[in-house]
Amino acid sequence: MLAIATKFECLWRVKCANPINLNGMKSSLLLIACLFGWNALWAQSDISPAVSAALKKGDATALASYFMPQVELTLSGKDGLVEKTQAQQMLAGFFNENPPLSFNVKHQGTSKLDDQFRIGELTTAKGIFRVTFFMKKNNNVLQIKQFKIEPAS
Repeated sequence: MLAIATKFECLWRVKCANPINLNGMKSSLLLIACLFGWNALWAQSDISPAVSAALKKGDATALASYFMPQVELTLSGKDGLVEKTQAQQMLAGFFNENPPLSFNVKHQGTSKLDDQFRIGELTTAKGIFRVTFFMKKNNNVLQIKQFKIEPAS
């Protein structure tokens, strides 16, 4: 029994004499912390849940608050570059004519131009529409640069 204890003591001294290299572990922990931090920062800047909520409610004011000062808008078969306030008015008219019942994001991703995009389905009292919007960082804030509402095919 004494021999086992002596061997254990020798092994313990060898292990303790060779401390663990914490520099590699610190670097790994720092990298992991940065990745989680970046993920949390990106998640905070993702405006698509708020945009989805505005679409579900038919809230043109809330929706337009996420637009760039000028936005490419496609609505009721018309498209063009419009001012944010004009886009808000046009969307308010659309929502008055087509009261929303629900909105669900069906697809999301990143374009070749590094813009985030969402494609969803807006169900209204008068029909189903496909909604597509592209978001781009503008002064470190994610904003909608292009917004489309088209009849679903």
